[in-house]
Amino acid sequence: MSSNSTENNSVNNTVSENAANSDTVSENIDNKESKNISENTAENESRQTSESNINTESNINNESSKNSENGSFLQPEAESKKKKFFKGFISIAVYFLVFSATIILSEVFLRYRISGKITRMNLAFLFFVPAEAMFFTAFAGFFKNIGNKITLPFVLLVINLYYCIQFVYFRIFGSLFSVSMMGMGGTAVGNFFWAMEEVLIASIIFLTIFLAPTLISIFVSLIKKIKYPGYHIVLHLLVIALAVGLWFGGIGALKLAGTDRQSAYYVLKNNSSDTDTTASHLGTMATFLVESGAYYLGIGNQDSESDLVTVSKSDFELVADNASGNLNTTETTETVNTDAKDENEIEAEGTAGETEEVKEKFKPEPRIDPVFDFSKLAEESNDKNNANLYTYLAEREPSYTNEYTGLFEGYNLIYICGEAFWTYACDERVSPTLYKMAHNGVVLDNYYNSFLNTTTNGEFAFTTSLWPDVSRWAMAGTDVGSFPQSAGKFMPYGVGDFFSDNGINTYGFHNYYGTYYRRYISWPNIGFNDCKFMGEMKFTSNWPSSDLEMMEQSVNDYINDDRFFAYYMTFSGHGPYSVANSIARKNIEEVKERLGEDAEKYNTEALNYLACNFELEKAMTYLLERLEEAGKLDNTVIVLTGDHYPYYLSETGRTSLCQKEIPELEQYHSTCVIYNAGLEEPIHNEEYCCNVDIVPTILNLFNLPYDSRLLMGTDVFSEESMHTAVLYNKSFLNDTVEYNASTHEAVWKIDTSVYCDEALDSYLNNYLALNDSNYLASINMLKYNFYFTIWKQAGLLTDEEIASENSRAARAMQINEEQNAIEAEAERLRKEAEEAAAAAEAEAAAAEGNN
Repeated sequence: MSSNSTENNSVNNTVSENAANSDTVSENIDNKESKNISENTAENESRQTSESNINTESNINNESSKNSENGSFLQPEAESKKKKFFKGFISIAVYFLVFSATIILSEVFLRYRISGKITRMNLAFLFFVPAEAMFFTAFAGFFKNIGNKITLPFVLLVINLYYCIQFVYFRIFGSLFSVSMMGMGGTAVGNFFWAMEEVLIASIIFLTIFLAPTLISIFVSLIKKIKYPGYHIVLHLLVIALAVGLWFGGIGALKLAGTDRQSAYYVLKNNSSDTDTTASHLGTMATFLVESGAYYLGIGNQDSESDLVTVSKSDFELVADNASGNLNTTETTETVNTDAKDENEIEAEGTAGETEEVKEKFKPEPRIDPVFDFSKLAEESNDKNNANLYTYLAEREPSYTNEYTGLFEGYNLIYICGEAFWTYACDERVSPTLYKMAHNGVVLDNYYNSFLNTTTNGEFAFTTSLWPDVSRWAMAGTDVGSFPQSAGKFMPYGVGDFFSDNGINTYGFHNYYGTYYRRYISWPNIGFNDCKFMGEMKFTSNWPSSDLEMMEQSVNDYINDDRFFAYYMTFSGHGPYSVANSIARKNIEEVKERLGEDAEKYNTEALNYLACNFELEKAMTYLLERLEEAGKLDNTVIVLTGDHYPYYLSETGRTSLCQKEIPELEQYHSTCVIYNAGLEEPIHNEEYCCNVDIVPTILNLFNLPYDSRLLMGTDVFSEESMHTAVLYNKSFLNDTVEYNASTHEAVWKIDTSVYCDEALDSYLNNYLALNDSNYLASINMLKYNFYFTIWKQAGLLTDEEIASENSRAARAMQINEEQNAIEAEAERLRKEAEEAAAAAEAEAAAAEGNN
């Protein structure tokens, strides 16, 4: 009503003003004209008043009608806010769908490019897509239309670049990029840049596919009709809350799907899971978030020790299912056969009896040091973590002495970790020396290299018989890799320690810089007392450098010693296997000549791999010649195996090199040379084994005392022990089964029809528990400096030795920090130089354009 009065008053005032004006005019005209004007004025006044009343009445009726429809009498401002929030929810939904589609397509495409297939297990990542998409939605819609046209492509670009980086890293290193590896980002880029450029060029099509969402969003942004609405800041807070809720909802969904050791939920909560395994279950994006939480915030670290469990041999005894009827048949057959023995059976029994007599002479004894009473040490320990480790070690199955104990006692040892060395590098035509060494001496027919990539992992396992830390926390705050981390720890069970402690001179050689992986401080800490690296040794090429040139500059250091132990980490076998590789260019023509017409059967990648390893062939030929000249070949043992699978080989290159397709687990099947020219016949061992098993095997062959419970490997000749080849991702192979942890596929080598499913599942889960525990124990032994604790608590160190070790460890960490600072400064200068060069180039181009 007040609104109507105001409008009518306004109209009346207007009319009065008009009337006054009309009176003034009428004084200056004749009466007739005055009358006409008055009549017109009155008519206009009447018309205006009538129209005003009609409009006012219409507005009242419309407003009343709207309020009646809504069932309330809202003010226009309140209704406007309601509309804005409604539109905001629509905007959130649109952004959410865009980000969801982007993540799903990226995950599926990346997984397909990695494994060539998508399995049901891989789809668990879908549980986390809503949370991930909602998280990115919180960064979109902050601005009005134009601002959002910029922010949306930017957020999409961040997502797309993440997947591009993972894809390129996988094509170079054969695995996904972990959060713990970010500490080596600058160093890795600097060292592998020459390989990266080639990979980027070869991946341009795939990278374009990954970047498609960003490119599409930019294209759409240029179309003026498309709008990118924003939404209220309060809704952004709601979106963040929704993202958190959806994340925990995804975890709950995983838990409902199963919680055993083969489940995605177990991979999620198990911080010892490696990046590749986690990504295969949870997706790459979720893996990055989970690893970031563990690495930077320590989420999950506090409960890791509770996963240490002991599993005895009896837990792996498969008992046949009585319901099958097969068990009774076997028993009946055995009863009949015992009553009717022919001459062959009697002769066989006699031979078996003789064998038993031979074995009886050896009287296998457990490889245990009586000074370590782990059960007693557990009771005396006041630290929960140490007590758990003591209890675990007390119940571990040891290795046992055997008929090969002391076979090489008193011999010299040359221990070689070959860069990307693989069985197929030992080609009889191209590399006859390597081929001879691989097929003579002690031949491990079922040796598997546990690692897909990263030299420091395979090298650490090969020299310490401990599993390296490839978990999601990977000892946050220290250098990447267990070798650098071990520099500040007490490491009395490094392979070099066993020889140097017995008065044998020990040496270490590497044809790259000692600062890389901090070998110049970590090698002496595991017993290599006299080390030489690039710098002190000179090479004609830098990356990679020559194994032959390293051998030529090192043999004289030890060849005249009465006893020696020399360790080598080679480099010539490093990829990529292309024309960009200087060692490959150096040897390619000779490799083709040795292959003859068969060279046409190999593609360029395979030929270059052989060319790179031909440098190792020349190094080994030179070494054997020098040993023979010095009269020390027959009493020297040469051990050679690879640090990892040659991950630079593409699937096509691998198939060409092997001249056949190689299944996934078979890629890890490799060669470990244990060569001695003095053996008349090769000794074949068919037990399944891997990198961590080599140290205890060598200690047994050289008859050096040790406590086998402190090593995660097993002597391959220990008949009372279980033998298994374990891979870095907890896959394993033995006489009974081959289990792929990435796919949860088990290929049984026994007749499974006589066993129930529960028995088979129990067998697999027991092995997974054993592998998890061995891996976690290795991590914790390094993490808590456990060797130092054992030696002190067992009274093996004097006060002076304890003080000396504390001083050495502190100095090692100080050196490490100084080196980190040096490398950080070098990286900063490198970036500045690149920026300056780019600026100078742009300035020169601009100047040229002006001219």
